[in-house]
Amino acid sequence: MNGPASLRSRLRAILAVVIAVAGASPAGRAAAQAPASATVPATATATAPATATATAAAPATATATATATATATAAAPATAPSPQGESLVILYSPALERLAKHDLGPSFAKETSIRVDAQPQPKPGELQLRTSDGRPADLLLIDDVALLNARLTPEQAPHFTVFATDSMVVAYRPESTFGKAIEAGRDWLAALEAGGVRLVRTDPALDPLGRRTAFVLHLAGIYYGNDKLESRVLQAAQIVPPEQITSRLQRGEADVAILERSRAVAANLAVLGLPIEIDLSDPGRDGVYAQAVVEVGGKRLRGAPLGLAAVPLPGAAHSAAALRFTDFVGATPGRRVLDRDGYLFPPGFPLRRAFGQEP
Repeated sequence: MNGPASLRSRLRAILAVVIAVAGASPAGRAAAQAPASATVPATATATAPATATATAAAPATATATATATATATAAAPATAPSPQGESLVILYSPALERLAKHDLGPSFAKETSIRVDAQPQPKPGELQLRTSDGRPADLLLIDDVALLNARLTPEQAPHFTVFATDSMVVAYRPESTFGKAIEAGRDWLAALEAGGVRLVRTDPALDPLGRRTAFVLHLAGIYYGNDKLESRVLQAAQIVPPEQITSRLQRGEADVAILERSRAVAANLAVLGLPIEIDLSDPGRDGVYAQAVVEVGGKRLRGAPLGLAAVPLPGAAHSAAALRFTDFVGATPGRRVLDRDGYLFPPGFPLRRAFGQEP
């Protein structure tokens, strides 16, 4: 039983079992078709089917991984976080401090993970391109497009986006003489001209708000047919520094001011709306608003619609972040912030404009 013939018989039986097991796989079928003289030891042959099975499973695993990756990529939000450490330097008009530093800037930073460094322009009515410590800005946030065209060049600001507008309102303290007259049903102009009413405003030669106050009263004179209104209401003693315009109302040191709605909302003041022909809010009425004229430094400045604009600066160190901010202010997350702060969105906004174009 243990002779050569018996050994050959046992080897043939083992080989038959191996071939039967391996026959299901391509590798096994190839081994079964090989001549007997090419047969490898049983241990190596037995390993082959397992290896082939594992190899055959690999494409399915790779496909599943690729599908999962594609799904994750497709699900990523449009405002995917930026690489850690990316930043954006914004120079904003002084009247936009709350919006830039406390509302819009932080909302953009939260949405994109881009750090926002918002700094005010050194003075009202100026447009600098560097911060007070000399760093170049990436983007300007302004509330006076006419100032943009007057202070910069096409090379400095080739394009901008007007993303919201504002409206001029009469802001007042309800407990003041003016407020009591309004509550009694008096017309706002009659209440304004009543004795003892303390109106405050800023200098038209130095601050955009001072010019807007003059524009509103000029337009009110045209609208109501009272060409003496502006000269009767405006007095030199009413002029205060720009940073004090709302605080004087809040402290009871003044009764009334003509302000942008956003500024009045930020200061929690009572607000009286004005006719659209007067309030500078409608981009389609630029011809109407241009009837108002203010003489400043020997120049005749005309009224224009209010507009908030984002101005990305060419060659900025963080130009991609500046463009993302420009998109953000015109999209839903940015608009929520602006709406809460009292800004308006006329049909067709945001408006993409080249240098020199009117809003």
